[in-house]
Amino acid sequence: MGFKQFGLLVFGFAVCLLFGQQGFAQPDDYSGVVAEEEWTVLHLKSPRMKGSRPLPKASKLTTLEEFDLTGPQPGHPFVLGNFSTDGKFGLVDGYVQRLDGHDAAMRICWADEFELEGIMEHAGYGGWFFLVGWDQGHGYAVSNVNMKVSGSPYFVSEFRGAKAIEGKTTELDDFDWKREQPFRLTVKENHVVLEIGRFQVVDFPLENYKPGEVIFGVYETQYGTKPIRVKSLRVRAISSE
Repeated sequence: MGFKQFGLLVFGFAVCLLFGQQGFAQPDDYSGVVAEEEWTVLHLKSPRMKGSRPLPKASKLTTLEEFDLTGPQPGHPFVLGNFSTDGKFGLVDGYVQRLDGHDAAMRICWADEFELEGIMEHAGYGGWFFLVGWDQGHGYAVSNVNMKVSGSPYFVSEFRGAKAIEGKTTELDDFDWKREQPFRLTVKENHVVLEIGRFQVVDFPLENYKPGEVIFGVYETQYGTKPIRVKSLRVRAISSE
C-alpha cells in the first residue's frame, strides 16, 4: 500500500469514527449528567435535611419547567395522555418529590445503554413514567397507572414528535408498586427491563432506540397525582464492548 492510499484509509477511518461518535453524543447545549461507565450518584437522601425546598442549583437532577407530550390515550382519566408540566420537583425531608402542580417532569441524564437504579416510595393512586432515548420528541415511555378497580398495568409506547405513535403502545401485566422499593431500569441491546424489588415487571424490545435523555415524570389522573418520593438514585453507562 502506497503512502497516498494509506493516508486516505486513515482519513476515512477518522471520518467514520467521528460520525459514529456524533451518533451517540449529547447535543452541544446539553447541560445535564451524561451516563459514564462509573456510577454517578444523582441523589441520596440526607437524614439531616428537613422541610421542603426547590432542587438546589448543584443538584444533578433538573426540573423541566416547559415539557409537553401526548401519550397513547389523550383524554383518558388514568392512562398517560395530554401531559404538560405545571409543577416542579424539589426536596421534602431529603426525598425528591413533586412540590406543586399536577404534571411534573425532571431530567435524569443523557445515556445510550445504561442502568439506572435507586429506591422509590410509592403510595396511593395515579400515574408516572420514565422516558428513555428521548431526543427532540422521539423516544420511548415506560408508564404505569395505579387504579382502584382496574389494577396497575404498565405500558411501553414509542413517540415521534412528542406524540405516541398510533399502534406502537403495548399494555403489559399489572404490578402494584407498594411502599418503598429498590428498582433497576436497564436499556441494553435495544431492550428495556424494569425490575422492582424481586420482580421483573417490564421486559420489552425497543426497535428504534437511540441515545437520548432519561426523564422521570408524574401526571394527573382522575385520582389526582401519585405521590412518589425518590430516596436514592444513581446511573451508569453499560459498555458496548
